[in-house]
Amino acid sequence: MKASISFPELQSILHEKTEQDISFSFVGDKTVKVTYPLNLGFIKKDFSADITILKMAGSDLLVRLDAGFGTDTALNTILGLLKNKIPEGLIEKRPDRQLMLHLDTIEQVKTVFEAIQVNDIHVLADALEVEGGLK
Repeated sequence: MKASISFPELQSILHEKTEQDISFSFVGDKTVKVTYPLNLGFIKKDFSADITILKMAGSDLLVRLDAGFGTDTALNTILGLLKNKIPEGLIEKRPDRQLMLHLDTIEQVKTVFEAIQVNDIHVLADALEVEGGLK
């Protein structure tokens, strides 16, 4: 079974939950470019990073972030800005620019993982595609 969510739909959901204009674009089968507008008062700049899907294990998604020079600093800044806008425990920072996303901390997603075994995630030209089957 395959299901997909378009980038505009995902952007809309994230905007509703975080009040941030986060956008997505295709880079490759396992990589999506995420753009986030940073507004630190004295600095207004779009921050872009490539997020590569490394592994899906149950409801945990391991990804690697690459934003070029200063990736760690930018990541710490963004995580700090989003801290009160995302579920606690959703993002676990790991070494080597890796993040473990504990998707079951999102109540709606937790319900999905109770019924569906997710096997893989792919990046399409304008969407994310999830492959899996019923439990």
